[in-house]
Amino acid sequence: MVTKITIADLFPDDEGMILVAEDTDDGSLRHISEVPNGAACGCICFGCKRRLIAKNGGDPAQMTHHFAHRAEDIVIDCTSAGETALHIRAKEIIAKYRRVTLPATSILGLDGNQVEVNPERSVNLTDVRLEAVAGELIPDVTATMPDGRRIFIEIANTHPCSRDKIEKLDAMGVEVLEITVAAYRAVPLDDLDEIILDIAPRTLIHSSEVKAMAAKIAEDRRRQEDAKRTEAERLVAVYRNPVIRNHVKAQVLSEELAQLGLGEFLELDDRPSAFIIYRRQWQAVILDRLYKAKSAFLSPMDLLESFSKGGWPKKEIAYTKSEHSKWIAANIADDFKSPYEEVSAYLSRLRTEGAVYEARGKGFAMSRELRFRIDAAIEKRTRPQRRIAELKVTFRNIGVLMEPDDGRLPNFDHWLKGRATAVRLSVGKLLEDESGHFDDLTDRMEAVYRMVADMRNYKKIKQPEDLAGLPMDGLIKRLTAARIAEEKREQAEFAALRRRQEAEAEALQRQEITDRVFRLTEAAMFVVPDVDVFLDTPRSEHDGKTPRQLASESYRGFNQAQAILSSIREAEQAVRVAEGLKRDMVGKLWERVYSLIPRREIADLWPKQGWPELDGMKPLDYCKDQKTLARCLEVLEDFVASERKRGRR
Repeated sequence: MVTKITIADLFPDDEGMILVAEDTDDGSLRHISEVPNGAACGCICFGCKRRLIAKNGGDPAQMTHHFAHRAEDIVIDCTSAGETALHIRAKEIIAKYRRVTLPATSILGLDGNQVEVNPERSVNLTDVRLEAVAGELIPDVTATMPDGRRIFIEIANTHPCSRDKIEKLDAMGVEVLEITVAAYRAVPLDDLDEIILDIAPRTLIHSSEVKAMAAKIAEDRRRQEDAKRTEAERLVAVYRNPVIRNHVKAQVLSEELAQLGLGEFLELDDRPSAFIIYRRQWQAVILDRLYKAKSAFLSPMDLLESFSKGGWPKKEIAYTKSEHSKWIAANIADDFKSPYEEVSAYLSRLRTEGAVYEARGKGFAMSRELRFRIDAAIEKRTRPQRRIAELKVTFRNIGVLMEPDDGRLPNFDHWLKGRATAVRLSVGKLLEDESGHFDDLTDRMEAVYRMVADMRNYKKIKQPEDLAGLPMDGLIKRLTAARIAEEKREQAEFAALRRRQEAEAEALQRQEITDRVFRLTEAAMFVVPDVDVFLDTPRSEHDGKTPRQLASESYRGFNQAQAILSSIREAEQAVRVAEGLKRDMVGKLWERVYSLIPRREIADLWPKQGWPELDGMKPLDYCKDQKTLARCLEVLEDFVASERKRGRR
């Protein structure tokens, strides 16, 4: 059986043994299993072309069958024998079909994306030559494509073209195709045709079309970069334009911040800028925005958007992207910055100096220390005006409480000067004072105001020892007199009120007594036959008091009278129940008498006469309940039994 030879068989196995050789007669491939043993195999080595000896006569289990060089040829390096055989096979396939598939080619375009140069295509070949010498190189296959261009085809198994070989091929200016067959080592050689021609991975190492496209892209890139550089130089000129306008409000703000001691955070230099207003002015606005934002975060874009609404960024560079701006700084002018980058750089500087802190993904916020510092500076700066305003409010409030006859308050400025002199200070120093003199003055003014307000409300208060230099005698006398008059009026009203309350209480008490007696009378009408007799009958259990007296005394007595009425109602109810029970028992007695005594005249007489057994009582009087009925029936039965005995005798 003919063994199918694979690409792997062309190369020595793991032990270095050759399994395939070249037939000396026809140059065909011969597997070790197909040839006679020994030198009679008629095979030579693909690499060195020397005769081989077949060693396939023994047991394969003891020694792997293989070809071996003669002893005198062992020193010759034949490691390329497999490569040579593979190349021969591949060349024969290309020469046989005179065509090959070229891979798709592309190149990186200006936008960073791949630009297709040629799609994958199959080309016919002419003038196909195997291992024809070309300068210093011997390509595996040389051929001519339909458009007349020469193409070199290299077959790569484990060793692709070296860098040195690629450079030499490139210098020759021809198309170079490399076909890699390393993945097909298990494929029989007879099945390699389609793999070599179309399927195996292939690369155009050199392509004149790719070179032409690369040159075009390079030229386009050069022109684009020239245009980019020209535009960048124009933007740099705009950036360095020294014409800067003064923004009145921003200037006032920057001066105010400087007065608050924040000048260290504002730049006064005249370096180029991306804005049409002075650098210290837009920086002052940023500081102000950060201060007013309190704990909220502001990003560079937030600030830039507000600047853009005011038209502060230079129009030509207002929307310069950071990537382009950084390119300009790296290639044209290292000091160039877009408006966004200027704002970001300023915020970064503030962060470095501890004025702000940054929360990643949120933005920047003013540090607590700087905020406290600004608050303290503002408080100190505005303290005199604020204190004057506070004093004037209290001063006017006191004046409003005064009437014409009380006198008039002095001029405020004159009065304030006198207060300052009293503590040996000027008015300005008093308003800036931190030692307690001003606080003492405001406390005394507040005490005076509270005193007057309380006295107007007729409160009796202790007059402050120091009236803060205000003429208050007339006011105090008037309000004191008014308070005394008010106290007398309130006392008179209180006495009258007490009298009215006592009269109302007495009337209410009388009405309550009447109501209780009336309610008791109504309840008694349904219980006793004579209501007046009931109401006016003394009750021994209540110390001889009548129900009317009890109800008149209190609600407790009313309840006691109600209890008396309830006991009467319950007693009458008990009598009615007893009478009903007696009627029922007497009726049962009569029924029994008539059933036991046949003679009617004796039966009518028996219940109406007294019996010793019943303590001499008549059965009609004795019978009241079940127990007395049972006793009466016993006596009746004894009587009937006695009568029967007498009759038998």
